[in-house]
Amino acid sequence: MTTTILQEDAEIVLNEQIADGLFLMRLTAPEVASAIRPAQFVQVQTDPELSPFLRRPFSALRIDREAGWVDILYDVIGRGTARMAAAGPGSRLNLLGPLGIAYSPPESGPLLLVAGGVGIVPLAFLGWEHPDRRSKMTFLMGSASKIRMPDLNDLLPADLNRHIATDDGSMGHQGFVTDLIPTHATRETTILTCGPHAMMARVTTIAAELEIPCFASLENHMACGFGACVGCVVEYREAEREDLRYRKVCTEGPVVDAHAIVW
Repeated sequence: MTTTILQEDAEIVLNEQIADGLFLMRLTAPEVASAIRPAQFVQVQTDPELSPFLRRPFSALRIDREAGWVDILYDVIGRGTARMAAAGPGSRLNLLGPLGIAYSPPESGPLLLVAGGVGIVPLAFLGWEHPDRRSKMTFLMGSASKIRMPDLNDLLPADLNRHIATDDGSMGHQGFVTDLIPTHATRETTILTCGPHAMMARVTTIAAELEIPCFASLENHMACGFGACVGCVVEYREAEREDLRYRKVCTEGPVVDAHAIVW
């Protein structure tokens, strides 16, 4: 199915810090809200001038199609996101999207959602989007420490079962979120994951050991967002070929079969 790419001037409704370096922004963008699906993203023009020139990609965390708003969660790591953090309600940002391939979860069986950091975003959206599946969803959330862990009650549906891990043990399980996977996965489970590259590589390894499906929403740097610049490619294997090929994350992802990626 081909998705129409929209360009929309969105108004900021709220923009607040919810953890160390993490901000939640709500944008009034009725056209994007009506079309975007879990793991798809928008390219945000963080400033109307030439610096920073490139747009920044952000997946939707939650939407309200009737009210016409979109929530995004972002980490302040550079000039573009610093400008976003400084923007107040009433300011406007130009959006391009929706872009990319959405999650398409299997029609039956348990789903294990494994998130790290801002990787919570597309997985949370999946939970909001499929209330009929939430009883078979388990959400595993990992973060470096308590100060980097947002209040999940504000970001996830109340009836979504969740478990937390922090690297330093300041909240929940002490260790990596991937430590929790064997406890919550069965032979019928499908894993969906998003987060740091190393985390998703480990999730994929565990899924392979358990011989269960795993789909990842990749977080590669994207410049254009629609396949023109070829700056976001990853290596992957095709079952019918022995050599490696390349996949554009923006147009042939961000959701991919994790077992096919050369991590």
